[in-house]
Amino acid sequence: MPEGLKASIKNTVDTSKIQKLARQAACLILVGFPSGRMHVPTIHKNEDGKYQGYNGEAVQDIEPIESAELAKMLSFGTASIPPRPFLDEGLESKKEELKKALEKEAEKAVNGGKANWNKVGTMAVGAIQEFVRSDYYKNSVPNSQRTIDYKGSDKPLIDGADLITSLSFVVKGTMDNEAYSKADFRSK
Repeated sequence: MPEGLKASIKNTVDTSKIQKLARQAACLILVGFPSGRMHVPTIHKNEDGKYQGYNGEAVQDIEPIESAELAKMLSFGTASIPPRPFLDEGLESKKEELKKALEKEAEKAVNGGKANWNKVGTMAVGAIQEFVRSDYYKNSVPNSQRTIDYKGSDKPLIDGADLITSLSFVVKGTMDNEAYSKADFRSK
C-alpha cells in the first residue's frame, strides 16, 4: 500500500434495522369474508308482486348461507353459476399498486418507523371491490337472461351489495401483536 494511504473496512449492515423489519414484516394480511357472518339476500318482487329470494324461491324457503360460502360458490362456480374468481382477479388488477404499498411500508420499518400493514389490507379490499363493480364480468362472463330478468340487472356478483361490503381483512402475526411479543430476534 503506498505511503500515506490508509484503508479500513467498516460494517455497513445495521442489524437493528434488519431485526425491526423482521419483527414488523413477519405477518400475513388475510383478505376475505369473516367466518360466521350470514349473507343477507336481496329480496325482489316477481311479476305477481310477491316477494321472492334468489333463484325465484319463496322468501320463506331461502336457506341461510354464510358470506364466505357464497363467495366460494361465486368464485368457483356451481352447476348453474359460472366461476368468477373475483378475489384473485381483483388483487391481480392492482398488483403493482399493492406491491408498491408493501415496499413503502417495509421501507418505513427498515428506517425505524412503524409499518402500517392495515393500509395495505384496506387497499387490497378496495381493489377487489373496485374490480367487482367494474364491467369486467359483465363483458367476459355475463349474467344469464334469467338472472337479469329476476334481479333486474346485468351486473354479475352485485345484487344488494351485502356480499361485497362484508369483504374485510385481518393482519396476523406482526411483532406488535401480543402473540409475538415474546419472540427473540437478537443476533446470535
